[in-house]
Amino acid sequence: MREQKPQSFMLTVIGWSLAVLSCLLALFGSLLLKDAPPDRTAVAALVAANADDFSKVIPGRDIQFPKDYGSHDDFRQEWWYVTGNLQDEAGNQYGVQWTLFRSAISSENGQGWNNNQIFMAHAVLTSKDGVYASERFSRGGIGQAGVTDNPFNVWLDNWQWRGTNKKPFPAKLQASDKDFSFTLSMSQTLPEILQGENGYSRKHAEKDVASYYFSVPAVSLDGTLELDGKIVKVSGKGWVDREWSTQALSEDQLGWDWFSIQLDDGRSLMLVQVRGEETPHRFGSITDAAGHSIILSNSDIDMTPIAFAKMPTGRHLPIKWQIKLPLHDIMLTTKPVHDQNWLPFTFPYWEGPILVRGTATGVGFMEATGY
Repeated sequence: MREQKPQSFMLTVIGWSLAVLSCLLALFGSLLLKDAPPDRTAVAALVAANADDFSKVIPGRDIQFPKDYGSHDDFRQEWWYVTGNLQDEAGNQYGVQWTLFRSAISSENGQGWNNNQIFMAHAVLTSKDGVYASERFSRGGIGQAGVTDNPFNVWLDNWQWRGTNKKPFPAKLQASDKDFSFTLSMSQTLPEILQGENGYSRKHAEKDVASYYFSVPAVSLDGTLELDGKIVKVSGKGWVDREWSTQALSEDQLGWDWFSIQLDDGRSLMLVQVRGEETPHRFGSITDAAGHSIILSNSDIDMTPIAFAKMPTGRHLPIKWQIKLPLHDIMLTTKPVHDQNWLPFTFPYWEGPILVRGTATGVGFMEATGY
């Protein structure tokens, strides 16, 4: 019997690997194939083929804290998103991204190895000299990944956002890979803001596609980074996004450009344009230093790319932008800390820290898909 244990273990590992591959193929279809078009992968993942099996996003939901930091398994997908702009004692700039995505193959959760929740996690550390990125997957239900309410914990392997009791803040954020790691303390310094119509965030000007969406526009970060064995003490500003939906985009949409911006005067901006086959759909918010927010509509926002860079895919992607909010006397230009923040994940996209100049100065993060 002892001689059979290694074989049994290997069969379990092989079976688990095949199960994950099967789940990913079922969930995302041909998007994982080599000949899949690279410009639509992220969009296609948010277009639900089985939307009727899950709860629908409708206006009027009462979003509650800290309850809605937790999982919403009756919806098809959701994510916990943390980005941070950091500095070391010498003034060097860094960016960190920590994300956990949950996607459901079926509305039937299932137990243990039959669980139908798939988790995907991204950890990225950026400096002016390079980009370190890692991606991991897990099935839910087996303890390798998940979300708990008490204590609040969002994790995959040893990558975790762990709060205190039921509260998501203060918290520890950590991730590690062979070439990098970060361990950061997170403290919330402004209250949550509800994006869109009290948290109902429309993603299309005409079609009924939307998500529930809230942000924490100001989080204090403090801790250490490790790059190639060198430990660096850092501190800075963080941003948190929580979003869940069943169908967040439409088939006629090509990708999006997303910005979170934290100005040195205490104001914060969230700006998005979802690019369609004809015109983009823009939306966002502006939050003052006291935490009061104003929702921005399509006509309030002007976004223009002013410089491009060639990505490893061969495509050219806008990396520097001019952003205008005329009603608020804001005109900003953004530039990345590192031009090549292309992340060659299963669903490739560009995301990284940016520096902001213009009528105000600050820092932020930019995400771009569909290029």
